[in-house]
Amino acid sequence: MIDLPHTNLVPRLYLLPLRLWVGLSFILAGANKLGKGNFGGGFADSVQSFVTGNLENAYGFYKPFLESVVLPNTGLFAQLVAMGEFLFGLSVLLGLFTRLGAAIGIFMILNFTFTTGRGLWLPGMDAAYVWALLTLLICAAGRSFGLDLLIRRRWGNVWLT
Repeated sequence: MIDLPHTNLVPRLYLLPLRLWVGLSFILAGANKLGKGNFGGGFADSVQSFVTGNLENAYGFYKPFLESVVLPNTGLFAQLVAMGEFLFGLSVLLGLFTRLGAAIGIFMILNFTFTTGRGLWLPGMDAAYVWALLTLLICAAGRSFGLDLLIRRRWGNVWLT
């Protein structure tokens, strides 16, 4: 067994596999969407189909936003989703501004959940990702074998790390 000193690094070390898995998952999801062309804009037809197919199930407070903002601008939202997934996945994977990346990821998953009308209190991948990202956010997982550790050594206590 490896004898590690008892510091805050040890508990965060246990978060490394979770951070790598979540980051890689979203990098691959974003890269798949970006691969459809136009910085993710080629994914617009899928976004439109997804939103119109789930409009009946969407949360009531969210339907006006979907109808008046998302549907008329599916190209823009497709690009935002594709680039957002890729960039926040990269942030989490590298441990670079991990807290910010995790917060963006939670925001994106909540928007997806509001659109589908599913609850996060039920078991499923959406809930698993939200809980994983919340854990990474709260525990500052990028400070263990991540670039956040270097940022903190250089610039001190930066809240995004």
